[in-house]
Amino acid sequence: MKITDPNELREFQVFLDEYNDCFYQRDLKRLKNLYASDGDIIFFDNHEDCDSQDLDDHLLKVLKFFESGKIEEILLEDRVIYRHGDGACIIMRCRYPSKPKPCVRTTLYLEKHDNFWKIRHIHYSFDPNEQ
Repeated sequence: MKITDPNELREFQVFLDEYNDCFYQRDLKRLKNLYASDGDIIFFDNHEDCDSQDLDDHLLKVLKFFESGKIEEILLEDRVIYRHGDGACIIMRCRYPSKPKPCVRTTLYLEKHDNFWKIRHIHYSFDPNEQ
């Protein structure tokens, strides 16, 4: 069911803010806590050679990025959230201020674990319809 209640939407915005802040602060420990603790995640990135089939591999790639990558504030657009029980799907467009086009089409699948939303899957891809 599509979420329209402002309080529920705020809950997911807080989650997204926390996720993004982990990158802004280059905080791998906080970031790890946002993923499903069994480590069984799939991450499809919009950058070459950054996909991962488990959490350990993903965090190693993020750590490497934290050591040398440029991190800029990301702009979130057109957010739609669906929730069914203990599962939720966030769909949105993200933009880098330094390169606003094409946008990055974004899908996060979350699961509720011990009253906290945790990431099970993320898919980022540049929008081929924008140039």
